[in-house]
Amino acid sequence: MPTGRLVEEIKGKKYKIIIEAGKDPSTGKRRRIVRRVSGRKPDAEREMANIIRDLEQGTYIEPSSTTLAEYLRYWLENYAQTNLAPSTYSSYDRIINTHIIEALGHVPLMKLTPLQIQAYYTDKLKDGRRDGQGGLSHRTVRYHHTILREALQHALKWRMLVVNPADATEPPVSVKAEIYPLSEEELDILFQTAEGHRDKWLIMFAAYSGLREGEMLALKWSAVDLECKTPSLRVQQTVGYINGQGFVYRPVGKSKKARREIVLTDIAIHALKQQKKMQAAERLAAPPKEPYEDNGLVFATDKGKPMDPSGLGRRFKRLAVKAGFREARLHDLRHSFATLLLAKGVHPKIVQEILGHETIGVTMDTYSHVIKGIQEEAIQRLNDHSNNRKWHQNGTKTQKSRP
Repeated sequence: MPTGRLVEEIKGKKYKIIIEAGKDPSTGKRRRIVRRVSGRKPDAEREMANIIRDLEQGTYIEPSSTTLAEYLRYWLENYAQTNLAPSTYSSYDRIINTHIIEALGHVPLMKLTPLQIQAYYTDKLKDGRRDGQGGLSHRTVRYHHTILREALQHALKWRMLVVNPADATEPPVSVKAEIYPLSEEELDILFQTAEGHRDKWLIMFAAYSGLREGEMLALKWSAVDLECKTPSLRVQQTVGYINGQGFVYRPVGKSKKARREIVLTDIAIHALKQQKKMQAAERLAAPPKEPYEDNGLVFATDKGKPMDPSGLGRRFKRLAVKAGFREARLHDLRHSFATLLLAKGVHPKIVQEILGHETIGVTMDTYSHVIKGIQEEAIQRLNDHSNNRKWHQNGTKTQKSRP
């Protein structure tokens, strides 16, 4: 069992932690861990206790010998996998293992420098595509920066680093991603194109509810209330597919903003009722040898199983192209809903709450083009009102005499 002791190096300011960790199983030699901690004695004692606990649980990583690749894999398994949404974890895992580790994984974590990271960004911009057809976009490389910085920030928190080298870099400025919201008329065309398609009710619901794809595919009938005076649903979980694990369900978001209850529009209610009828028919039509797998999901396969997000995205893309909206993606239905609400004068704060954005700033930034149009319309109405008032030539308002 590991044992530790403190040596005071600078009175009340700096301590040396010495931990006897038994023998190294690979070499048979005595294993001693030495760590210096600046701060008060309780800080050093707490750090020593943390190291001993990690040694006993088999989760301790020796900072001096740990490569960036070893650390990032540890971070993915012990933090990202359990704290991020499945879709986010999947993208982090892919970028770390196919890009970052390949280029920087050999570098010892404690020796990683801002210059090495900056050179990585430059290389990815010039020749970062996996197919060898040139560089990655500024937006994609900035996303690499976000991932790497977040992972290194935990190394800083866990006292494996003194500073975060990613903080001293200058990632490329990303161009704001284009969104392609559809108007009400365009949505009608899309629905007509989807007539007879199994995904029609899902598409209609997505366009008039504002849920994210993962939230929609994780939605259960138990969270939907269509019988009350004001039909609503509770957004409680999200789902994504992770290679090697299958479908993974997690509580939605990190805050109460994401876990929300929303009132349903008439079109969303209609879509849900039609979806329920379709599911009932599919359940009855299922052969005895392959019975319907009822998981309580609102949107599932015709066998009742969880729906593959990537497959859904491809099916929607084909329908969108057929309807004449080549640029539209499934996520743009969420943008369409938000744009319609704002255009009809719904306050951005309400839109933020419906969409589950962490802050109103995200809503304002994402839909700035719509909000600007609303502002222009409001100013024009004010101008029209002012121009109809009577004014003196000297600029003072006509005063009415009081009785």
